[in-house]
Amino acid sequence: MSQRYLDDEELAMLGDLFRDEHAGAQRSLSITMDEALFALLTGASSLELKLDIQGTQLTFPVSLSPGLPAGEDAALTAPQITSLAGSAGRRAWRLPNPDGLQLLTPDGGSLDITIRDLSISGMRLVSQHSLFEEATTKTVLLKLDSEHQLPLNLKPVKERRGEGLWVTTVQFELGVADRLALSEFVFRGFLERMEQERL
Repeated sequence: MSQRYLDDEELAMLGDLFRDEHAGAQRSLSITMDEALFALLTGASSLELKLDIQGTQLTFPVSLSPGLPAGEDAALTAPQITSLAGSAGRRAWRLPNPDGLQLLTPDGGSLDITIRDLSISGMRLVSQHSLFEEATTKTVLLKLDSEHQLPLNLKPVKERRGEGLWVTTVQFELGVADRLALSEFVFRGFLERMEQERL
């Protein structure tokens, strides 16, 4: 399934679907299909809903329960967001200047590091000192909110010194639950930016 353009009403529906802070990780989407198509889709090894929006592709994992009759709800989780435009080609979309995030030491102490942008597999950091002078990795906690602190093992991709500051690009890998929590955070940020651009 692919949708190249969404109108304002469809974008608002997509935003409302994922905006509720108290909802679970999965959201439902009511779909209607005949039994033959339903049987075909429930037998698939993977199923995705893809949306192309202004040079960005959103890929939503979709799951259908084989025990439900055709026409029942499909479950969606937060999408993978990929930037399609630019000289870098396809890469994970980055949320610029994310609000409310904090990097902590493994024991919970505060770090004087600013997150300039964030994706589900990496981020760009600004600090007063080099983060990797003697180490090849750095372990930190990414505090999303009062309930979510994600342990990250940062690996440097690029580090350069500017005017009194260091800019460091890092990558990391997350387990399934932590990746889903970060995907939800990044996707909410994406929806907020889309709304701001429409105003």
